[in-house]
Amino acid sequence: MRVLTTDVFCGAYLLTRGGRLVDLLVDRTAERETGTFVFEGEDLLRHQEDYSRGDATAKVKAIRDAVTSLRTRLARALRRAA
Repeated sequence: MRVLTTDVFCGAYLLTRGGRLVDLLVDRTAERETGTFVFEGEDLLRHQEDYSRGDATAKVKAIRDAVTSLRTRLARALRRAA
């Protein structure tokens, strides 16, 4: 299953649930550049829905590490696109 999100914290949660980041799409058409994370894995849509409802739980260290990783990748992708 493939899931897309622009939310770094949602993406971090998906990583803690076994998701794999397979692509990072940069959009430069708006006033501000944005990135969309593309994840693949089992049951990711269910995990994304849990996150959206506020039912998601994960270890703080795992989320913090995943957020740092995604922000770093996003910053690199935005620099390359500039």
